[in-house]
Amino acid sequence: AGIGVASAANLVRNGGFEEPRPGENTGFAGCTDGVLPDWAIGGDGIDQIRTFRASSQGSQSLDLSRIGTGSISQLIPTTGSGSYTLSFDMAGDPSCGLTERLLMVQWGDQIPYGPYSFIPAGYPSAGPGGWQKVTLADLPGTAGGTGLVFEDVTSPSSACGVALDNVIVTSQEFVPIPEFPDLVLPIGLLMGILGTVSSVRSTREQ
Repeated sequence: AGIGVASAANLVRNGGFEEPRPGENTGFAGCTDGVLPDWAIGGDGIDQIRTFRASSQGSQSLDLSRIGTGSISQLIPTTGSGSYTLSFDMAGDPSCGLTERLLMVQWGDQIPYGPYSFIPAGYPSAGPGGWQKVTLADLPGTAGGTGLVFEDVTSPSSACGVALDNVIVTSQEFVPIPEFPDLVLPIGLLMGILGTVSSVRSTREQ
């Protein structure tokens, strides 16, 4: 048995994709592996979005499709005794048409989550408007870290993919409650204690 101790600290590094910082007037910048700090990039690469469209939080976000569908991954620091909550904001790049965008999420060796669908009605607005928040709770941890992967699985593949921002993982560690042994007194000892108490009481009453 144990009690949960929650932590509000975000375990994801560069979860808002604010690094690196392109020029202030840069619309977007194509990224291959090694360009985005703290994240590994796979597939056909991604775009880091600056002024091309509004982010859900901060000033930058990602498009998970550069010339075709891409992915990002990061090892999240976890323990085997913890429970974790993942949340993120998603939208879609409407430049190639207002069609469905699909996202898969992988957490460690769990069955992949998704696909999560988003059909853009236009360019997402700043803040939560125009973005869809997804939350996954009670995720198990792994000693030494848990892999987190976001993959654009939109078909057919194009240069206009899933928009991603504001990735957060928080923990709830379980602290064991110490167990105390039951105090069971032998019958003989218990009767002796009761006899002593009775004798003392009789002496005082005399």
